[in-house]
Amino acid sequence: MLLMKKEVSITNLSKRILNRRKFLGLASFTVSEILSSLDKNKLYAKKTNNLIEEYRTFRDGHVFCKNNQVFVSAFKAMRFSKPVHNDLYKEIRIFHTECPDFTFGTDYEEYFRALDYKKADLVFQGPVEPALQSKFSFTDENVKTGAVYCYWIASSTGEPEGPLPVKVRDPDVWWTFEKVKAKIDFLKNAYPDYIQVQQIGFTANRRSITAIKAGQAEKCIALIGAVHAGEAGPELIMYVLKKLLEKHKDLLKKVSVIAIPSANPDMRDKLAFGNPWYIRRNANLVDINRNFPTDWEKTEQNYGYSTDDPQGYTYRGQYPASESETTAIMNYIKQTKPAALFSFHFLASIAGGTLLGSKDAVNDKGYVNLCYKIARPYWKGMNLNEPKKEEIVFYCTAGSLPTWGYKSLGIPAFDVEDPFDPADWAQCAKDHTDTSLLQKYQQLQFQGFTSLLTSIGS
Repeated sequence: MLLMKKEVSITNLSKRILNRRKFLGLASFTVSEILSSLDKNKLYAKKTNNLIEEYRTFRDGHVFCKNNQVFVSAFKAMRFSKPVHNDLYKEIRIFHTECPDFTFGTDYEEYFRALDYKKADLVFQGPVEPALQSKFSFTDENVKTGAVYCYWIASSTGEPEGPLPVKVRDPDVWWTFEKVKAKIDFLKNAYPDYIQVQQIGFTANRRSITAIKAGQAEKCIALIGAVHAGEAGPELIMYVLKKLLEKHKDLLKKVSVIAIPSANPDMRDKLAFGNPWYIRRNANLVDINRNFPTDWEKTEQNYGYSTDDPQGYTYRGQYPASESETTAIMNYIKQTKPAALFSFHFLASIAGGTLLGSKDAVNDKGYVNLCYKIARPYWKGMNLNEPKKEEIVFYCTAGSLPTWGYKSLGIPAFDVEDPFDPADWAQCAKDHTDTSLLQKYQQLQFQGFTSLLTSIGS
């Protein structure tokens, strides 16, 4: 009898659960099962609360800049995503620090991993309403164009998510994929008799690669931009096309200009939206300018990298023309048969008067002479007054666009590289390009190609 009394004896909590099982949707569960579940939740909460100081309460942090604002976001860590931890997220902390000594081309991700949020400024502390009870976002409007920052996002306690580095890039200096599309659409609508637009392929991330032809002649020259994401391209090319259409339709009736303004828009956008360090490769981590099939199998070493090393910044890819960007360029050039090809390089939206050709062509006198026949009127139009620097440097490697242009097509093909002016060189090499410097080189390239078209068309 005593044993039976003990078995039916229940606590007040058990009585409340017993009476409300059906209302709670727990009618199929015994009281002991429900109590066991409650005990487990208490144990879970106790364990995870003890771990808050050891674990980050956010995951998948992200930062980008747009229109001179910085956007920071992160998701709740899965470990602390249950309602029992909601109090952790009643207050969000945002830290940031400016990084004036970050050097483009020298510093990369490792620079930011060495930073300590405890030495950063607390720029926000307060409530943030999460999207879907999971994603927290913050916008920082108090930033300077051209500055590099590092952010961290944290809950009310625990270690923050970060570092989250970003550079506030000038949208007039670094054009996004959408801005380039808008510029192309403008020319197409403004000059329908002179502009043809063609989708020639897709990037690794399935963005469209767009080509544009300005002119009415079959004879043409080709301009290719942003093969390397951190270098030059659409900002110069689209200006050249616009000015030619405004001022020299007569030339475009004799010689057209075909252009791929941005051959690597996936990674170009990553820079335009704030990635602080130099990016060379495409989204598959392949150097497009080592992926062309000509002599692809020949291993090259440059800048401390080997083209057969998948970790290297000059990695040539798994096989010749493995990248969709490469095949898009090749097919379009074969289709249009340009008399010469210029691929824009150097750094930070600027390319100057230095022309690089394939190193394999240095002893081919006929080809060298053909290259100078193209280069001289280009230099003459730029009017740089640097005759000693007006030399083609035969340097481009196996798998490069100029080597493919030389050996496969026999056309003058150049990487357009360094500015002649040392001060300009230093400014863009450090990613300090401003609108004034960009405008200078937009005009120089326009003058150079106007002179070249005049020469070819005469």
